[in-house]
Amino acid sequence: MSDNIRGAMWILASCVATTIMAVGIRELTPEFHSAQIAFVRCFVGLLIIFPGALHLRHEVIGSRRLRLHLARGVLAVIGINMGYYAISALPLVTVTALFFTAPLFVTILAVIVLGEKVGLARWVATCVGFLGALVVIGFHPQRFEPIMFLAVGSSFTFAAALIVGKKLSTTERPITILFFFSVITTIGCLPPAILVWQAPSFAAWTLLGVVAVFATSRSYFDIRGYAAAHASFVAPWFYFRIIFMGVTGYWLFREVPGVSALVGAAIIVVATLYISFAERKGGNQGTAIGP
Repeated sequence: MSDNIRGAMWILASCVATTIMAVGIRELTPEFHSAQIAFVRCFVGLLIIFPGALHLRHEVIGSRRLRLHLARGVLAVIGINMGYYAISALPLVTVTALFFTAPLFVTILAVIVLGEKVGLARWVATCVGFLGALVVIGFHPQRFEPIMFLAVGSSFTFAAALIVGKKLSTTERPITILFFFSVITTIGCLPPAILVWQAPSFAAWTLLGVVAVFATSRSYFDIRGYAAAHASFVAPWFYFRIIFMGVTGYWLFREVPGVSALVGAAIIVVATLYISFAERKGGNQGTAIGP
């Protein structure tokens, strides 16, 4: 098996893991608030990476960029909570399409925060992508859902967190960034979770664990995919997620995507693919999409 095919398999595994995570959230939210699910996801993620952080504790403790770590963690807390609530309330295809606006926000923030130069073609692609988001949102009185703005807000905060992460990556090891991220998101997600906490049954704990494990695994699969293959080859495979979400949404929840959601999703995918390929030529890393 070639490296590119191996990388694609990792990204497909990421898409499957994200779909399972979303289904778990949808199954849990009739009984549990999304804030409780978000906290369990962060706490389990911390437990998973804690042994590695403990092994490299001197490097982790030695970080001198705590303000940036805190900023990134706070942004992620906001993004996770908004994103999980959006998943619980919106059709899976719709929320997935809106999560794909993250690379569009990254382009804008990279110019403002990092001082990166962006050509006219990428600016046009970014504007076209946001036009696609407006098509998904629709603003039709009978179809418009204000919760859609939470999905867009989640994408913005994750884009901002990615920009902060890029600044941190110039001096910090990945394990240090991941450790502080996990600690801060766990602490930050605890207060809202306490306010809405419901004692889970054994079956609910199992499903909460499934959501947490697959959410954490998604990040690992993404890393392995980019490590194994050329980034320009890997990028399009992320968009299988919207296919998996669409099939799963119809099969389990009888969700039939509207025309505006499908057309808007197609516009966003084309725009973000162009931006992704432009970033690969510039040597940039992949963009995290969604909570």
